[in-house]
Amino acid sequence: MSTRPPRSAAAHVLRRCAHFAVVLFAVYTVSFFLLYALPGDPVALMLERRSAGAGGGTPEQLAALRARYGLDDPLPQRYLSTLGALLTGDLGTSFQSGRPVPELLAAVAPGTLALAGAALVLAVPFSLALALLTSHRPGSPAHRILVNVPALLAAVPAFWLALLLVQVFSFGLGWFPSAGGEGLPGLVLPAVSLALPVSAALTAVLVRGLDDVQRAGFVALLRARGLPWRRVYLAHVARNALLPFITLTGLTVGGVLAGTVITETVFARAGLGRLLASSVETQDAPVVLAIAVLAALVFAAVNLLTDLLLPLLDPRLRHRTDGARA
Repeated sequence: MSTRPPRSAAAHVLRRCAHFAVVLFAVYTVSFFLLYALPGDPVALMLERRSAGAGGGTPEQLAALRARYGLDDPLPQRYLSTLGALLTGDLGTSFQSGRPVPELLAAVAPGTLALAGAALVLAVPFSLALALLTSHRPGSPAHRILVNVPALLAAVPAFWLALLLVQVFSFGLGWFPSAGGEGLPGLVLPAVSLALPVSAALTAVLVRGLDDVQRAGFVALLRARGLPWRRVYLAHVARNALLPFITLTGLTVGGVLAGTVITETVFARAGLGRLLASSVETQDAPVVLAIAVLAALVFAAVNLLTDLLLPLLDPRLRHRTDGARA
């Protein structure tokens, strides 16, 4: 008996992989032209910074460095050569430090991955618990109070929340380091400040889904059969409301990665976000371009995985997809 997947399933996988490649290409293209359209000369800025404001380099030095980094080439030629190097795994050399870009990324990426992973580990269970508690008894006082919590969390600026956590738990209570910090103690406050705004959107979507499913006819039928509400709520209502939540969780990865820019800056943590901020300030195009493509790669890969897993979690989606292609 053949174990090959159905043609429709294989076509779906190929289509999603093609979308994955298009997203990466689009991110690279937009990032490249935005970076090289910025006013200013990154080579002159580099020499100015290295000379501590003493006047930078000579015209000969500027010309030599521009030729070395290919900045004298026409923009289309630079675009194609950079794309070709990127496809072979060559991320180039930093304008500012002169170090290979992969070396710079490898030095700070583990810290960012730890921060983003910890934020998701906190945000997803917190969102699930808060949403389930909020919608357990629609119309109850608890529902009317808790339903406003996601909006409150979303309204709080991320940098203000980070500063508030530092003020209370670092300067006030002295429980955690205010900046830098190694290991778990140094990770707690940045992860919490990144997780709370992320959990706001997740909670709001799940609460809406739970409330909508509870108004479905099959829920009333199950209650009429005498099933206890706890069983109906957890086994049927929550299960049917989880698909939008899972989809948004995949999309949230991009928001978490973007949030590390503010979080790592406030908490003085070495990471991709802080490196990106400093590289944009110094117009270090190879570093910025590499981080943009890396973030798009992670974001697109997570969403590709989510999209492929959803039909496995809900057979209705699989049948709908197959029927649309029949």
